[in-house]
Amino acid sequence: MTVAELLPKAIAHLTKSNSDEPQPNAEWLLACVLNVSRTWLFAHGDYELTEKELTLYKKYIARKANGEPLSHIVGYQPFDGLDIIVSPDVLTPRPETEELVEKVSALFDKKAPHTFLDMCTGSGCIACALAKRFMRAQVLAVDISEKALAVAQENVKKFRLHEQVHLLQSDLWEGVTGTFDLIISNPPYIPTEIVDTLTREVLREPRLALDGGQDGLDIVRPLCSVAGDYLNPGGWLALELCKGQAAAVARGLQEIGWQANVKKDIVGIERFVLAQKI
Repeated sequence: MTVAELLPKAIAHLTKSNSDEPQPNAEWLLACVLNVSRTWLFAHGDYELTEKELTLYKKYIARKANGEPLSHIVGYQPFDGLDIIVSPDVLTPRPETEELVEKVSALFDKKAPHTFLDMCTGSGCIACALAKRFMRAQVLAVDISEKALAVAQENVKKFRLHEQVHLLQSDLWEGVTGTFDLIISNPPYIPTEIVDTLTREVLREPRLALDGGQDGLDIVRPLCSVAGDYLNPGGWLALELCKGQAAAVARGLQEIGWQANVKKDIVGIERFVLAQKI
């Protein structure tokens, strides 16, 4: 069966199963199977799949139709130029988090040594991205989940960052020592009542990485309350948050002596808080 014959059938199947974004997902999965770009597919509609390729693609489409995230099916997610290993034990890296990495990167000299702390590291995507951007940086990546840290360790190994990125299992600040130039976090921030309304693909991800309690700030509050004790003079705290949270978190930081600014993401949502202790 050729690419031109196969794609419409796959798109129709995903559409019927109420899968999200059936066309781009069908194209992306086929591109992964063939190890080509999506644009290559449009120029090579007459390419005939081998039996092995066709069997694998059908398995991928069946899994996607059953509600599995793309990243779980192929085992990785592109993030800041890196193909981050993921599994059902970690949150799939999002474009918004790439934006956070981009924003904090503008705050520091890339040629200077720095100490960074990535709290609630999950897959280690932020830690690895920062280590790649700042070759003289030392990054401590912290998570409460042993399973998440196992995935983060795979990424550290994959990108050969073991001399820069160090992993720590800790319940927030419990096991953290030292001070840092940056504390960055994409913590669980979705209010509990909203979690169960998320798409079935998102609900395949660990609830521990999604559920932020009644108002979504159960992790954010203790994270912010003592972050200043772990920052070097002039250091930064950078957070990714849910829609409607950033302004309140910034005000709370200002009340305890921080200079805090809210930044919008690419679609205009107030998503990030960047703050310095005064």
